[in-house]
Amino acid sequence: MNLQRFNSIKLKLMVIYISVVLIVMAVSGTFMLRQVRQMEYDLAEENLRALADLVNAFVVQPNPRAQFIDTPAWDMIHTTDDIKVVLMSDLGIGIAPAGFVGWRVNDHSISWAMSGLEGFSVGRVGMDLNDNEVQWLSFAMPVDHPEGRVIINTRMSTEDVNARLNQLTGILLIAVFVVLVLTLVAWFFLADTLARPIIGMARVARGMAAGDLSKKIPVNSGDEIGVLAKNFNYMTDEISRHLEQQKKMDEARKEFVANVSHELRTPLTNIRSYTETLIDGAMEDPVMARKFLEIVDEEAKRMTALVTDLLELSRIDAKRGELELDVVDLLGLVRLTLRQCQVLAEQKNQLLWFNDAKDSCFILANATRISQVITNVLSNAIKYSGERTTIHVMISSDEMHHRVSIRDEGMGIPPEDLTHIFERFYRVDKARSRAMGGTGLGLAIAKEIMEEHGGTITATSTVGEGTTMVLKFKRAENEDETSDAPPEMQRVKYV
Repeated sequence: MNLQRFNSIKLKLMVIYISVVLIVMAVSGTFMLRQVRQMEYDLAEENLRALADLVNAFVVQPNPRAQFIDTPAWDMIHTTDDIKVVLMSDLGIGIAPAGFVGWRVNDHSISWAMSGLEGFSVGRVGMDLNDNEVQWLSFAMPVDHPEGRVIINTRMSTEDVNARLNQLTGILLIAVFVVLVLTLVAWFFLADTLARPIIGMARVARGMAAGDLSKKIPVNSGDEIGVLAKNFNYMTDEISRHLEQQKKMDEARKEFVANVSHELRTPLTNIRSYTETLIDGAMEDPVMARKFLEIVDEEAKRMTALVTDLLELSRIDAKRGELELDVVDLLGLVRLTLRQCQVLAEQKNQLLWFNDAKDSCFILANATRISQVITNVLSNAIKYSGERTTIHVMISSDEMHHRVSIRDEGMGIPPEDLTHIFERFYRVDKARSRAMGGTGLGLAIAKEIMEEHGGTITATSTVGEGTTMVLKFKRAENEDETSDAPPEMQRVKYV
């Protein structure tokens, strides 16, 4: 026999389903039989009490004890082989009718009646007048009589009750059989509905293990299994998306390594060429040697700047989300950066125009990193603007954000390049950027730092007119804090 069939989800679900049906039917059937049995016993007790009241009214109370045996009233009392009436003394000895004189029986109901209480016992086995063992339902009631207490015992055979209970048991067994048959019939129609999504999940999971993420599970229902299938499809899409992102990251990493290699190769080649020239004899000419050494020094500075920027990007990637943030006065930070860049602007006879805000602008940030961003953008504006131009710096605010706008009057950026200027190693004018000492990483670093702080950096530009960079920061919650320190130092923490 194929053991794999016993591992089928359909078979397991069928066994579980049938087991649940059997357990429910067994519990409910047992409960029902007990309730019906109790109802039968309660009804029998009521009938036996009514019969005892009838005997008391027509046999015991109207007659002296000596006439209990042969009183005509017995003809009014209907008794059969299954229903008996016995009058007993307070000692539990039969005194009437004639067939029960001197009769004794060990019965709980009679014991209770001898103590002065009504009693009812269920299922007691005793002898009838023909010495046959019969299971009885017995009721005993003590009544007062002028000649002494009399116990009226009425009893009924359980044969009819048991017959009805057996009949009910048979009906329940038939019902269980019918339910099981219907369950099996329904299972053939419902099994695929329950098992198909699960089997589909197993099939898709095997495909995922083999690298195939294109398959999806059909979702045909809104129940828990349908929701599970939907979530499984969602997980597949997320894994596929993650793998696609991982692939793009791998490609970007390869491109990054290639760009780094290219950026380093150029200065290394130049350094090697000029040093070889010096070794070959150029050192004998002091003027030529000095010129070559200055070029080697510039190339070394380019490499140092490039390595520094690469290390900065590596630090940002490695420690993302681990910045120590403080409440920083953005206004003071801009003022301080303008002072530091003033020398660069004066070298080109440029004017740094600042629309100074009256109130402090607090943000939650790392002051050193944000100062690095502002310095980078401002130095770019100075670097790529001509002589005797103006760099416009402005702070604006709304309910949620503070913005720092830096607008230059430089050459501008073509529209096709504007969307790429924040990419690593991207240069609008590669030759001019290298000549000015740019590494192509400054704006990429600025973008990474702004995203670390939950902010943004955007650019708009018109060729020949200039470029505007906008740094957008979230406002700090405790903007009302003040300090006795000078405005440019308020809430600025240096590390």
